[in-house]
Amino acid sequence: MIRILPRTLCLLVSIVFGAVIVGQAQQISGTVTDAATGETIPGANVYISELQKGAATNAEGEYEITNVEPGSYSLTASYVGYEQYQTTITVADEDLTLDIQLTQSVEIGEEVVVVGYGTQEKSDVTGSVSSVSAEELNEVAISSIDQGLQGRTAGVVVSSVGTKPGSTGDVRIRGNRSLEANNDPLYVVDGVPISGGLRDINPSSIQSIEVLKDASATAIYGARGSNGVIIVTTNRGYNGELSVNYNGSVGFSKALGKVDRMNGEEYAELNREAHRAAGQYEDDSQFLDPAELEKLNNGEWIDYQGRILQTGVRHNHNLGISGGNENTQFHVSFGGLLEEGILAPEDFSRYNAQINIDMDISDNFTIGTTTLASYSERNGADRNYYGEALSNSPLGSPFDEEGNLVFQPINDGQRSNPLIEVLPDTYVEEEKRQRLLSNIYGEFRFTDNLSFRMNFAPDIQYERRSDFQASRSRSQFLGPSAAQKEEDFTFEYTWENIIQYEQTLAERHSIDLTGLLSIQERQLETSAMGVRGIPIQSMEHHNFGAAQEILNSETSFEKWNLLSTMLRANYNYDDRYLLTATGRVDGSSRFGDNNKYGVFPSVALSWNIANEDFFNSDGFLNDLRLRLSWGKTGQTGIDAYQTLALLDRTTYNYGDDLAYGYQPDQIANPDLKWETTTSTNLGLEFAILDSRISGSVDVYQQNTKDLLLLRQLPMTSGYGSILENVGSTKNTGIEFSVSTVNVQSDDNNGFQWTTDFNIASNKEEIVELYGGGEDDVGNGWFIGKPINVFYGYDQVGIWQSDEADLASSYNQIPGEIRVEDVNGDEQINADDREILGQEMPKWSGGMTNRFNYKGVDFSFFLYMVFGNTIDSGIHDTAMVGRYNNHDVDYWTPDNPVNRHPRPTINREYPIYNEARLLYDGSFIKVRNIQLGYTMPVQFVQEILGAQSLRVYVSADQPFMYSPYVQEHGGIDPENPGTGTPARWQMNFGINLTF
Repeated sequence: MIRILPRTLCLLVSIVFGAVIVGQAQQISGTVTDAATGETIPGANVYISELQKGAATNAEGEYEITNVEPGSYSLTASYVGYEQYQTTITVADEDLTLDIQLTQSVEIGEEVVVVGYGTQEKSDVTGSVSSVSAEELNEVAISSIDQGLQGRTAGVVVSSVGTKPGSTGDVRIRGNRSLEANNDPLYVVDGVPISGGLRDINPSSIQSIEVLKDASATAIYGARGSNGVIIVTTNRGYNGELSVNYNGSVGFSKALGKVDRMNGEEYAELNREAHRAAGQYEDDSQFLDPAELEKLNNGEWIDYQGRILQTGVRHNHNLGISGGNENTQFHVSFGGLLEEGILAPEDFSRYNAQINIDMDISDNFTIGTTTLASYSERNGADRNYYGEALSNSPLGSPFDEEGNLVFQPINDGQRSNPLIEVLPDTYVEEEKRQRLLSNIYGEFRFTDNLSFRMNFAPDIQYERRSDFQASRSRSQFLGPSAAQKEEDFTFEYTWENIIQYEQTLAERHSIDLTGLLSIQERQLETSAMGVRGIPIQSMEHHNFGAAQEILNSETSFEKWNLLSTMLRANYNYDDRYLLTATGRVDGSSRFGDNNKYGVFPSVALSWNIANEDFFNSDGFLNDLRLRLSWGKTGQTGIDAYQTLALLDRTTYNYGDDLAYGYQPDQIANPDLKWETTTSTNLGLEFAILDSRISGSVDVYQQNTKDLLLLRQLPMTSGYGSILENVGSTKNTGIEFSVSTVNVQSDDNNGFQWTTDFNIASNKEEIVELYGGGEDDVGNGWFIGKPINVFYGYDQVGIWQSDEADLASSYNQIPGEIRVEDVNGDEQINADDREILGQEMPKWSGGMTNRFNYKGVDFSFFLYMVFGNTIDSGIHDTAMVGRYNNHDVDYWTPDNPVNRHPRPTINREYPIYNEARLLYDGSFIKVRNIQLGYTMPVQFVQEILGAQSLRVYVSADQPFMYSPYVQEHGGIDPENPGTGTPARWQMNFGINLTF
């Protein structure tokens, strides 16, 4: 035993020592950098899959993985926005140093842009296409995508249509083309054309937006591309480690300002002057009851605006999860938006879920889906009691002696208490909407050059609008309560078959062919009912069967479909000369038998001058590209069944009974055809000073013919009108965009300053109406003028006291509005009306400046509009003394001003009142200011275990300059009416990524 022990002990020691020598754990370390810039990448993940062990890089981009046993392993490195890095490593007896370079993923909207049915490198695009990134879209607190487009790209004008929560804007790309048909662009979400706008889509789920403007870009959508196309691309998964991102914010909003209404003394003085003008003033008791007189004498008056305006609150929370591997990539997101307006009970809430999956079943077969689900509720969308608050007497008594609200605060049978309208059960207006939009696709690659893709995209929408007006509401005015309900159910699907062939010949010749066969169908079912006499107010709009009276009951059904074929050919010679030719044929069930199909061709040429041998890209000019395009696009422009002969129900007496019959209502027109827009575009793209300055210039002309208009018929024909193709319009314009790197530090954390600027001008013109050169004054359409204009009498002042004789010759007196005698015939009649302005701006643009320094970022965004005219609703007050007025400086014999007339009880509204309501609508707005700070990566990793954390504060619409505001007492030239007032908003948010 003594002999064996030393041998055994030696053997054990040798085994253990040998194991230590051979199997000693090693360390792997290195630095992760950007392959293009050489800059370090903090927060990148380096991972060994066999050991399930990894590390994240620190603030200097360094990583360290310890205790790695010798052997061969698969090592991956990943970071959001970069291609995944993979390699095989062998760990031996020494520590291993491995520096890693990551290559940036191609970002949609930068090197590559989305075009119809595919993507292209930006340098290969022959049409006029502008991009808006997710960063730009979400710099401003928005509830719909159209709001985020405002001022972001040249040639796109987004007009606000209200400031209520959930409101959307009117989007116009290169102006209006049609007089009566729709001028909205076509929206395409993840490759699928949709109907119904974009309010259901969460802006936080968007990766990029492309705006297709000229015919070369839009003709691929044929019959629906004449108004431009907006392509929305949502976030997708990637091949890399799981990433979880939370983006949340809380905001508070206030009215931009209160409308300057008269206080009690000013209101009384206006009444006095109105009676003096009629020669009837004796004392204030003529127009004020004892209660009002008491309030006037005590200096007490009610500020209805101040009582109903409140602080709005906005919550926006979004969670996104992305990742995948070589075979499957996914993105899942959830969003919640809750917005309470500055007027109660106006609010909007929306809940979104999105699932995007791409899966490689085999080397040649890929399937996937994009599914967007949305549920929203909106309250107070169409109600307006703010106008009643503005016009009510400030000397009223809205409360009784016990402090209860009274229905009529003054002794006037037509005025009601606006504070009652604020109560939640006085007026209920509720809109609920559900939507499920999906795109299921399969793609098979026959060869490396030939592929086939099939998309099936169902779109299901359900919307219910419910109203209830209590007896004490202004609309019912103490009469029986009433309720209405409308329901819409829409089912729409798009089925597309796309075949694509790519080939490079002799290294210099590249061709890309795309063919399409598409079917789209839409069904809409509606029902509506209205009742009166709800017995119990708490029933609201939930029990129509208990109502005393059914006012109406209606249902309808509508169906249309579209059959399309398309072929596009792209030819590229040596990356210098590019040609795109497209032909599309659309057939619509909405047109008559003689013109169901329309043909829409386009062609575009591009010359990449920078790729020519004579071009020196190292000089002052670094890049230069010239584009020229021509094409035709269409506009369906009519509803289903408008080409058919229709009947309308009529009623008549049959003895003592009520009988029903039918009469002709619409003349059939089988020859009706598409509105067609022919567009020509010339564009130049450039980069100078080491590409520190880059931009583009586009000039274009669009001619639209065969406008769909109702031609008036003699009533003796039995019909009032017939829908025909008559008339034409024209749009010409110029667009300029530039991006500059003003300051660029060599240090990635050093000071950087960049600017994006765009400006555009568009001129609309009606070329022809009804086949001739005559104006249509009744509709306000004039040859050679824009589509939407202000037409009327031009105010040149107020008749003054020393002009009494001249005023008398026009049947007027001093103190009244004086308008221009255009033809000089010493009388004012219809011949003296003229065009006073246009709704669309002559110039529009935007500018964004961004600054970064050591984790601190600051940006501000300006939006500007020039050359448009607005009709100011807040100035449209009856200067009769009965209603409260905008506190304007009106004319009196002792105050001979020249804008606002003398009040008088002889006339409710001043003669030629409309003339004084038109103002210059130009403005420059600071649309957004944002200050953010990105926490140091090392701190975020150690404390939170996260990749990145950014906190920010932003202000939306904090400042503006506008003559309408600074000189005329307006609040917002975009919203000059008496509805919900415009607001500014402060937001506090975080972006957190794990």
